[in-house]
Amino acid sequence: MLQRLFRIATSVLVALLLSGCERSAEALLDDYVTRVGRVLDAEPPAQQAMALPVYPRPRELLQSPQDIRLDLLDAWALRGCEVFVLIGERNSILGKLADPVIRLDYERRLLELLPACLNSDIELGDELRTELDNALAQKRATFHQHLWNATLANPDYSGYWTDGSTAIKPNDDIDAAGYATSQQALADLVANPMQSTQDDWLNVLQQTTQYPMGGHSLQSMRLAIQTLQQAEAMLNEAAADKRLCPMGPAMKEFGYARNVMANVFVGEVQPWLGEVDRRFLAGFNTLQALTDALGELSVGLTDYQQALDILHDDFRTVIRAQVQAWQSLIEACGGEVRR
Repeated sequence: MLQRLFRIATSVLVALLLSGCERSAEALLDDYVTRVGRVLDAEPPAQQAMALPVYPRPRELLQSPQDIRLDLLDAWALRGCEVFVLIGERNSILGKLADPVIRLDYERRLLELLPACLNSDIELGDELRTELDNALAQKRATFHQHLWNATLANPDYSGYWTDGSTAIKPNDDIDAAGYATSQQALADLVANPMQSTQDDWLNVLQQTTQYPMGGHSLQSMRLAIQTLQQAEAMLNEAAADKRLCPMGPAMKEFGYARNVMANVFVGEVQPWLGEVDRRFLAGFNTLQALTDALGELSVGLTDYQQALDILHDDFRTVIRAQVQAWQSLIEACGGEVRR
């Protein structure tokens, strides 16, 4: 009986320890704001409502490149070339239903194999050769639309920003560096699509869907802005009325406040803020690279991209303001803040 009770007690203790290790971002920041309010004898102001940027619906971004196909007789004339098999794949039922990534790979292979066929010693009539040259030119002109559909208009990519309804947990075990690498790999594929394979695209997009790091970083920045603004208001008010040194000399609460700054803000909150910033930039830098590479098609994402940029600027601004608020509070009572 005692052994059973001991096992139960041990299990409960382990669960409590684990839950402590997996503290949420909300718990971290709520604790920070509570401590600031307690040491300053202040009530946190209400949080300001804040909407996040909304990624356009992928179907609204989808491009419709002209579908150019050869009839069976023309295709048969290419039977001595590898491109003949590729055209057969495209004309099959599965080819007609191919998703954007598979369609992109088809277009890429066609742009490789058709010129090779035309430059070979295959016998083609002048009319057919002209038709194939025109088709090749049109395929080259619309390739970037297939590239767009496979990336920025692909639900697998948009989910990177729209999924992820919670803020990033402090000290989580997510392989953020690995997911950042996959984002860079996506940017590299778009920059050099002709050197890619279908497996390259599928692997990168699979990693993108595994963990929506962009969405989690947006939730984290909103939470940080809302809570740091609460703490900033209390810190600035206390600095203005010299609440921790009303008669000149600093009260004992001044020391408590410095401890909150050093142990909680600097020791716990700032490392989390830095991780949020790094995870956001991993996706945002890739988004910028994709829109730059795809040129005029990216107009549909201009507003979203600008909104993300503004949100990130606000995030960094509120962090700088928090540091300044602490400095003002400490200096109001004759103290110094080490930089």
